Order: sequence, then C-alpha cells, then structure tokens
Amino acid sequence: MEILGLLDTLESMILEGFKIPLTKKVLLNEEQILKIIDKMRLVLQSGDNFAKKSIIDKENKTAEMQITETVIVTNANPSGDVKAEDMVKQAYLLAKEIREGADKYADEVLSNIELSTTRILRTIKAGRERLNKNVQGKTENVEA
Repeated sequence: MEILGLLDTLESMILEGFKIPLTKKVLLNEEQILKIIDKMRLVLQSGDNFAKKSIIDKENKTAEMQITETVIVTNANPSGDVKAEDMVKQAYLLAKEIREGADKYADEVLSNIELSTTRILRTIKAGRERLNKNVQGKTENVEA
C-alpha cells in the first residue's frame, strides 16, 4: 500500500534528521514533511473514493434490480397493476436518492481536491517568495 511507503519515508526523515544534542529533538525540513503529509491525504482520499464508489455502484445495481423485479411482477400479474405501479414509483424514488447521493459525494470529492490543490499552490507560492527573497538578498550583497 502506498501509504506505508510514505510512512516509511517520514520515519526515515525523522531518524536521519539533525539531532539536537542533549535533547530528544530533531530538526526537520518543514516543506518536505508537509509534502509527504499532502501525499498521504491524497492516497487516503483516493482509497476512500474507491470504497464510496463501490458502495454507490452496489446501490445503483440494487435499484436497477428492484425496477427489473417490478417490471417482471407487472408482466406476470396483470391484476396487481396498482401494487406494481407503487413498486415502480418506489424504485424510481430510490434511484433518484442514489443519484442525488452520488452527486453530493462527487461535490465533496471535488471540494477535497480543490482544498488540496489550494494547499499545494500556497506551498509553491511560499517557496517562490522565499527563493526570490534569497536571490534579492544575494544581489544586494554583491552590489554592496
């Protein structure tokens, strides 16, 4: 599983980090740690997305089976038309609820992706700003 690899990387960064003498503390590169955490989030979200998609697919198949059963009952028992119509209505309502749930889930996934992308963009901007400050500082030192 990819998450275990990321945990191993994080662990090795901690074990190989600069140890502060006489303490149990280690200096770590914040940017590298945050990148690994972001990757972990993405892996966990994609795994969660797969599980939710499987559930939605199962619910869709259940609704389709109910509709099919209703059609079969209607064809087999003409006197049960009213009951069959009710079953069809219920099956369509269930299918509608499932579609609405799938839409809501898709919106949540897109929202999570947007949040992750915003964090990544913020990290990139901060890195570029830090780089530009370093370049400007070195330029000023050369000019002086």
